[in-house]
Amino acid sequence: MCKKCTELDEKIEHYKRISSHVTDQLTLDGIAGLIKQMMAEKTTLHPEQKQ
Repeated sequence: MCKKCTELDEKIEHYKRISSHVTDQLTLDGIAGLIKQMMAEKTTLHPEQKQ
């Protein structure tokens, strides 16, 4: 895994921890969108790997 993917994984885990403490649905939807974008970025960086 490349350095950029490692950074993205750390950010994804950070957002997941935050979302476990939030009850506001709009905020949860925003966090889910950010995670989805980061996962897509990882796929773009390494299209040969299945996530």
